[in-house]
Amino acid sequence: MPISVSAALMVLAVGAILSHLVRVLLPAQKLKTVRERAAAEFQLAYGQWEARVTAHDQLERARQASAMLWHPVQLSSRPGRVDVFGGTCDGWASMLTTLGTSLLRSGRQVMVLDFSEEHVAGGLERLVTAHGLVTHFELPAEAHRFNVLLGLEADELADMLSQALHTMRRSERQTDARSLDADLLESVAGLLDGRPTFQRLVAGLEVLRRTYDASAEGPLTAAEVTRLTARVDTIGQTELVQNELQFLISTLNLLAREERGGTPQTDVTQQARSLWQPACLTIVTTSHSQHRRKRFLDHVLFQRLAHDMRHRSADSEGNVLVVAGADDIGLESVEALAKRCRRVGVRLILLIERLRGDLKELLGSSDSAAILMRLGNAQDAAAAAEFIGRGHKMVLSQLTAQVGRTFSTSIGESNGVTDSTSWTKGTSETKGTSRTKGASRTKGTSGSDGTSKSDGTNFSRSKNKAVTDARTRSWQDTVNVSLADNTGHSTTQARVYEFTVEPTTIQALPATAFVLVESGSAGRRIVLGDCNPGIVLLGRVAAPVRMDHRLK
Repeated sequence: MPISVSAALMVLAVGAILSHLVRVLLPAQKLKTVRERAAAEFQLAYGQWEARVTAHDQLERARQASAMLWHPVQLSSRPGRVDVFGGTCDGWASMLTTLGTSLLRSGRQVMVLDFSEEHVAGGLERLVTAHGLVTHFELPAEAHRFNVLLGLEADELADMLSQALHTMRRSERQTDARSLDADLLESVAGLLDGRPTFQRLVAGLEVLRRTYDASAEGPLTAAEVTRLTARVDTIGQTELVQNELQFLISTLNLLAREERGGTPQTDVTQQARSLWQPACLTIVTTSHSQHRRKRFLDHVLFQRLAHDMRHRSADSEGNVLVVAGADDIGLESVEALAKRCRRVGVRLILLIERLRGDLKELLGSSDSAAILMRLGNAQDAAAAAEFIGRGHKMVLSQLTAQVGRTFSTSIGESNGVTDSTSWTKGTSETKGTSRTKGASRTKGTSGSDGTSKSDGTNFSRSKNKAVTDARTRSWQDTVNVSLADNTGHSTTQARVYEFTVEPTTIQALPATAFVLVESGSAGRRIVLGDCNPGIVLLGRVAAPVRMDHRLK
């Protein structure tokens, strides 16, 4: 009986264990199957994503490899005047070559008035000479080809020369001196019979000043001397008049000496009557060893060009006039020329070496665009950066690097004693019953019968009591040593309002690089470009988009 119970209990225990294992292992198997299926789906999706990324990268690389690197800069606002500040002679020459070839190719006429003495239009001239008509005046060496006074009435001549003298000494008594100069020059020019020359004007002024030697052979006829002498009393002999006569004689003599220098004379009918010739490219350069003489010639030529611009016809629309080295011309004269160019549709391009003085007022004026090239002077570069403007941007404001080391040592000791006492007390009882029954019979000579019967009951009880004492003792010593190195880097960006182009960047621009600033219907536009003519020979250069017949 006890064995059977034990076996049954064992079977039940095994069944319970198996049931528990089934309940635990079956969900685990399902979870494993789900996890494997999810992993396979992820790998498939990841492979498809990698394939799309690879295809996109290939398309992007192909697009970048075939995209244009260089695009022509076009003036969207169509300004009547372009002011170029800064740059070197090489930069100006590159700009004129790149821009001029494009303009001439489109059928426009270009005139370059070069005061820089660096022949900045030389490269353009060499390119155009083999393919078109080029006219080049080099003054005063070729004064016989062009007389700056030819074709002017007395009042026009007086106004032109007085304005040139005014711009030369604009820091002095400007208004009074200019009016008096115009009156004196008009008085002399109006009394001369032949064509006016600087030599004859100087002689007429000497007559008014009473220093002309009529006995010697001079450029004036006797009738002219007589008429001029009659005006002496009308003009007056005040100190102011005498000082102005002396100034005019001294200044005009600068160019009169060139006429006496033995240059070949040309018949007046063969001399050019306008600086701007009917050629695709007209270049006028000035050069002289004496600074004062060249400076006066520059001012006279500029005023003559401004005068000629009044009489140009409307068919000159789209043509371009370039004045290189206009630093000393003055704001008033430049603005007057710009207005006259605007009336006849001629675009004026001014090449100015420094951004200083009253010419800074040209920046941002109406109907104009500005091109800023390299400006080495710190004040000029700061003014250019201020004009380009400021903007909000995120910049790196703080960079932090932290390096640390941590070292720690710990020693631990523990001792323990455990005493335990257990008591065991039990009682057992035993109870039993026994019965015996029997019969016996003897048969023989003598016989006997017998029957026996016995009943018995037994009972026993026992008690036990046990006491267990246990004592345990433990001890432990531990030593922990740790060493840690840590490194941390952090960056902080801040939103600032700073220059769009820093002054130091403008100071360090390459010779042919420039920053274009213009304002139009689409807002303010700032473009960084390069005018190196060799760029057109490179690959991936975009063709210009022709918007209309006007100059872009």
